Amino acid sequence: MKNKLVITVITLLYVSNIFGQDSNIPDSVRAMIERSQAGTRFEETARMQINVQFGIFLESLSGNAARKNQIESLLVEVLSERAKLSAEVSSGKASPEELKAVSNHAYLREKLAPLLNSVELSVLDRQTDGPSDAQLKQDYAAELARSAGSLSNERQSLVLDILVKHARMSANDSPNPSELSIDDLVAQQNRMLMHAHQELQTLFTSNEMQLINIFMNQLQVNLYRLGSMDPDHTDL
Repeated sequence: MKNKLVITVITLLYVSNIFGQDSNIPDSVRAMIERSQAGTRFEETARMQINVQFGIFLESLSGNAARKNQIESLLVEVLSERAKLSAEVSSGKASPEELKAVSNHAYLREKLAPLLNSVELSVLDRQTDGPSDAQLKQDYAAELARSAGSLSNERQSLVLDILVKHARMSANDSPNPSELSIDDLVAQQNRMLMHAHQELQTLFTSNEMQLINIFMNQLQVNLYRLGSMDPDHTDL
């Protein structure tokens, strides 16, 4: 809430100072310049918010510089849109409902999800309002189908239910993500997977667990790739 308030105040200050005292500029030129200057200022506001709120998420991105720049540019675009609408709501040019529609986590997640892997989505979720249970299950479901596709749909659903339950428990017991390093986040998520694995062992047969272990180990490998741990090492 504090971050949103800071961004709103900064945006209002930017807008109020755009050529506010120069009356010699023709209206048509003034409008064009204001649009250009406002766009730059909204982008600056967005980049300030990224530095405050999304630092760990940007550090978690894998791949080359071009991919990281593409994701960061899209994040700037979404947050610039929020800043612009915040200013327009204050000036009566947009409704609070319009601002609310682009300010929730689901909107940001929908925009970025096509460019992110499941681990990066998890880091993003922990730095915002968090996903729904259905979104969490969707993130894990594709990997589960690849690793343990021979399990029945009912049994796969049970795996996802247990995994999401432990993810929620871990999130509730954890510090603010902004206070944790990438390695701390990796270790925290690894503990969550181990606790979920312990419960799964009580509910599935040894043959089923062979498949589930492949799935869980792959999740663990994905986590280790974020930090400094050995990606070939698994604890499950």
